[in-house]
Amino acid sequence: MKSYHTAHSVHMVGRAWQIKIMLRQMQKEWGPDTPLQHILQSLGATRRDH
Repeated sequence: MKSYHTAHSVHMVGRAWQIKIMLRQMQKEWGPDTPLQHILQSLGATRRDH
């Protein structure tokens, strides 16, 4: 499983079950009520800082 984060997108490459696990991990980290769009924007913002 590979994931690529850019300022404007997140790409996950792998099998469906691997991607589901990654999404569940994001959900645990950010909370179940956090929209995916907010998570992706935050990942892009932290990526731009590096």
